[in-house]
Amino acid sequence: MAHRIFRTLLAVILMALAANAFLKYLWWTACYSAWSGIPKMAEQWRAAGAHATFNGWSMIVLELAGIAVLFSMLRLQSPHMGLLRSAPRLVLASIIALAVTAVFALALSWVKQGIQ
Repeated sequence: MAHRIFRTLLAVILMALAANAFLKYLWWTACYSAWSGIPKMAEQWRAAGAHATFNGWSMIVLELAGIAVLFSMLRLQSPHMGLLRSAPRLVLASIIALAVTAVFALALSWVKQGIQ
């Protein structure tokens, strides 16, 4: 039981971190777009591109890790074996992870807007 609680908390933490990385990705992408073509901002423009790339890949890796943890937790009753049994688990884990990450991103955006 403790192992299941740990994996659930790990999945939630990974999805929250993925949501935060997604919001940072959006911010740096907007900065990159806004600073494009302004000679004075060339250095900031390059840095914004690097930040956007880093946060984009971080979000993808964290989301895939969250999906993997959820996949390992899901047990579906099915007479099929192999790929046919794993495919519904993978689809369900992906849907759950993306939905939870979206809710975290929405909540974090509200919190971050309220702080400023």
